[in-house]
Amino acid sequence: MSTGQSGEGTGRPPRVLIIEDNPNEAKALHDLLVWNGFEVAVAATARQGWSRIRSWRPDVVILDLGLPDADGLMVCRAMKADAELRDIPVLILTGRTAIGELVEGLRIGAEDYVTKPYDPREVLARLHTQLRLGQRIASLKTYHLRWWNLLRSFIPSPVMQALQKKPHEITGPARMQPLSVLAVSWSGLWERIREAARPEGLPAGTLHQALNRHLGLFYESVQAEGGIPFPTGNGGTLAWFNAPIPSPDHPVRALRAALALRERIRRLHQELPPPLRFTPRFALHRGLALVGLMGGSSYRHYTPIGEVVETARRLAPLAPEGEILITPAFHEAVQGLLPVRPWTEAPAFVRMPLYVVVMRR
Repeated sequence: MSTGQSGEGTGRPPRVLIIEDNPNEAKALHDLLVWNGFEVAVAATARQGWSRIRSWRPDVVILDLGLPDADGLMVCRAMKADAELRDIPVLILTGRTAIGELVEGLRIGAEDYVTKPYDPREVLARLHTQLRLGQRIASLKTYHLRWWNLLRSFIPSPVMQALQKKPHEITGPARMQPLSVLAVSWSGLWERIREAARPEGLPAGTLHQALNRHLGLFYESVQAEGGIPFPTGNGGTLAWFNAPIPSPDHPVRALRAALALRERIRRLHQELPPPLRFTPRFALHRGLALVGLMGGSSYRHYTPIGEVVETARRLAPLAPEGEILITPAFHEAVQGLLPVRPWTEAPAFVRMPLYVVVMRR
């Protein structure tokens, strides 16, 4: 929406569309507004007015209710139902006896009204008031959009979707939730970080760029399946599925995300020199976790806490490089989708039977 009493930020005067079928009244209002610095267009029917609203995008619409082809209220109702047009102010132009129509127009969203016969000073004053309000709305929308885009850099897409559609799913109390958890440990990362700390080692900028390419593929693979990615802070990454957006097939989604990431990393490594390759080790587990906003009054983050998360996180570094390790609980949910084999190379301290997904070559 373009607003502004003097077309600020647009390089033009503010636009006013007059939708009025009486040619004499339309011309008188047109001349008054042009004389006072407005850019003005006139439409004689509801159809013409609607077409001009969509193509010309006025800053204010002055709308007569008695149009030859449709009730002017229909135009106002259609504008307020359109997400792209609803913020354009509507001034109803009506006779003093049409109180019922005037009230209905204000009820469905018209911002103000002008009664016939009108005082030119009143018309101009009401127009300027709506333009000032429009400026404030546009400024607030820009401010809101900037903050929303900033939040997108920190908050995963599924969480943002839940905030938009069902904020109580995020802001409500934590609850026990069945989850599928995908943990990834990046083999070789700590060695590269130690090298970058030496003066003659790998440049930190180069390492950062390579790491971001790996992490970008992780986030894309997880979010494509509706999961929530999360860095664990110990050289690994983690994702969970089924919260805040419910996914009855969350084990299948977690498995697909792991398979997609494995293939994407394989293709990435064909481009990168060996010092910049970080081979993923995967672990998949399923179970209950406490999920919600965790933290204090000054800082919180949305996260799951529980055995399912810790088990996946601890198993990932033990997995063979490039292989997907799954627990019995996870295997039960995806049995038959892909061939697996028992992981006979598991360390002795691992007390549960584990499986490795057999990858087709």
